[in-house]
Amino acid sequence: MTHILIFQTAFEKRAIQATAEVQQQLKCPVSFHPGRNPAAPSEIMRIYQEAGGDAKKAILSHLDRTILSPEDLSEFADDAKCYCQFDLFGSECSFYQLSPSVDMISDAQRIDRVKHLRDEQRLNRVLLSHDIHTKHRLIKFGGHGFSHILNNVVPKMRLKDFTSEEIDTLLIHNPRTWLTS
Repeated sequence: MTHILIFQTAFEKRAIQATAEVQQQLKCPVSFHPGRNPAAPSEIMRIYQEAGGDAKKAILSHLDRTILSPEDLSEFADDAKCYCQFDLFGSECSFYQLSPSVDMISDAQRIDRVKHLRDEQRLNRVLLSHDIHTKHRLIKFGGHGFSHILNNVVPKMRLKDFTSEEIDTLLIHNPRTWLTS
């Protein structure tokens, strides 16, 4: 199989390899934020694992705006064996200014993607977040705030037939496992 490096610089590849080496030595968790190319998550995990990184200690973030179809998401989850993170909860604007050709999905659609992974027995590799990185996302400045997942997403998950145990898996067990084991 031929692998085509999709990164702009060799530095990015070396950074992923160095992350794997450090992770292997320290047994620490790591998180990757891929670019907007749909092939980036798979390429990152391939480089990371070839360099000795433990997939069970890795998160691939921003999958809700990078891997756009449920089928491709399932294929990635099967191949990568890492945590698949939906970390844009609270971003409810379909226009994604950093990649205008991508229709940003809504929280309801994010929940449907998580449900898809649940239905395929992959819930133990899913993490949720709300990527609050600017003050306009805080409640004080009119944003959705740090309580968004508990106040808005969890009730919607219950309406979509997620059990309390499944919600605990997403909000308690998976983060604990990623951070501690």
